[in-house]
Amino acid sequence: MAGWNAARRQLALTLGAMVRMTALLFRIMPLRMATLTACEFGTAMLPVAQIYMTAELVAAAQSAIGQGGGYGRALALLLGQAGLYWLQSCLDIANRFQNSRIKLGLMLHMGHRTGSKSTRLPLMRLESHEFYDLQERVFAGLEHRGLQFFSSMTRIVQSVATLAGLIVVLLGFHPLLAVGLVLLVLPSLYIDIKESRFRFFQDIRQTPKKRKAEYFFGLLSNREWAKEIRIFGLSNHFLGQWKRLYRENGEEQLELERRMSWLKAGFATAWAAVFSLVGSLLLKLAASGRLGLPPFVALLQALSSVQGNLRAMSAQIAGIYELALYTQEWFDYLRMEEENEAGGQEESPFPLKQGIDVAGLAFRYPGAEQPALDGISFRVRPGDKVAIVGENGAGKSTLIKCLLGLYPTTAGRIAFDGIPVDRIDPNALRAGVAAIFQDFVQYQLSLKDNIAFGSLRHREDPDRLLEAAASSGADELASQLPHGFDTELGYRFLGGYELSYGQWQRIAISRAFFRNADILVLDEPTSALDPMAEAALFDRLADLSEGRTTFFTSHRLGICRKADLILVMKNGRIIEQGSHEALMDLQGEYARMFRTQAETYR
Repeated sequence: MAGWNAARRQLALTLGAMVRMTALLFRIMPLRMATLTACEFGTAMLPVAQIYMTAELVAAAQSAIGQGGGYGRALALLLGQAGLYWLQSCLDIANRFQNSRIKLGLMLHMGHRTGSKSTRLPLMRLESHEFYDLQERVFAGLEHRGLQFFSSMTRIVQSVATLAGLIVVLLGFHPLLAVGLVLLVLPSLYIDIKESRFRFFQDIRQTPKKRKAEYFFGLLSNREWAKEIRIFGLSNHFLGQWKRLYRENGEEQLELERRMSWLKAGFATAWAAVFSLVGSLLLKLAASGRLGLPPFVALLQALSSVQGNLRAMSAQIAGIYELALYTQEWFDYLRMEEENEAGGQEESPFPLKQGIDVAGLAFRYPGAEQPALDGISFRVRPGDKVAIVGENGAGKSTLIKCLLGLYPTTAGRIAFDGIPVDRIDPNALRAGVAAIFQDFVQYQLSLKDNIAFGSLRHREDPDRLLEAAASSGADELASQLPHGFDTELGYRFLGGYELSYGQWQRIAISRAFFRNADILVLDEPTSALDPMAEAALFDRLADLSEGRTTFFTSHRLGICRKADLILVMKNGRIIEQGSHEALMDLQGEYARMFRTQAETYR
């Protein structure tokens, strides 16, 4: 009963994926798919026509040789046979061309849907290794699987059509011969489906090791890590780790291949025995005169074609089952809940009139025992400058992500002008925010693009570009580059101009100001600058951000003098809050941190 239920689930999964993928292909490329279907059907009919024509050709040739007549008919059949081979070549060429066109269109469609979906998933998805495992399998072979699915289905239909014609030939000789040969495919089909299932679940088990092996190999070839790996002599260690993981996966795959090879060899032996037995019987009948030469040739050719078609059909059916498992994962990926689905539809709360209220906020990372944030409460007025300070791991960056709606809160409330953040459309919220994070992106593109990505709709506004560049001193950098704002940055592409991390950081700050948003978030924005440059830049930022609600985190507390509100965090909690003067008078944690840091400069 369990086996029957498993088989039923496999059939339902395969048929469901088959229908959905076929419907998708015909919806996005109806004409191309219709052309490909016609070519595949024509290809399916040719083997049957060739068998009949071969039998007629042998009969005509035998007549011409034995009786000295019928040469014209034999020549016509020979030319017809050549025409069939020519037609088959043309259909093969047309099939390959249509497959290439459909493959391109399908990759554009599937790639667009997959990439677009990835950008709409909640950021918390990226905190799960299971998500990366799924993503690895979904993205691998994306351009092949959809078309391969349809190709496998059409080849099955093609094989069935061909087999139908071949079985008619065999039925004309003896019904049991046709039925017996068809039943012989069942063991082969069982073996192939089992192998497909084993391979799929083996791939799922091996994905974590595969990703880790790729990570170790990337460490050996990535420029960002090359210096440290050479200094500490880690290359042999990482190479050894890669080889170990790759070998472990490879040995598991070889073991599966070894087991299935024995089963396939057994089936091949059985088929060879059956073919030899039937062939011997036909030869004996032909030798006794009970079977003429033309039907003898046709039956042998039919036997050989039946074997090839049955084997190919079995492999294609098993392949479709394996593809159905992967395709189902792609459909599951597309069905994942998106941020817009989880959030509300309130319009933008900007510009702020009442401010931001945070009450009892808590947040816990998936799988973590302790909360990253717990009992966070404070209020920010429109235009306030808020400094968030504390040791590493205190929860500063996590709080920023919760404020921006990037992380869903576990408990408590964040409200913009009284509207809870989870009821605001994420796109509307982010349209009013500009942020620079610690791990900001270094776009390997032009300086202009790096700044203008802050607001693509203003990309061609030169005054806005210059103003944003001047906010961080990136305008001085532009004057030193060989092609000014059009200079390609980074090392990845030909002609790229490499920058220091501090220069990249200035560009990132300019990108934030180019957005001209109501809320500005600077998460460790000047960590690569020396204290004097940082102080000068923060003076500049303080002037430019006047009238905007600004959040910034920093380990250098001197800049907190310009803040209207300072939040002191420790172990995910706010232990002190107030102005610089109020916190210094309090003589608590902030005062201790400030004096300790000031002492290092004396």
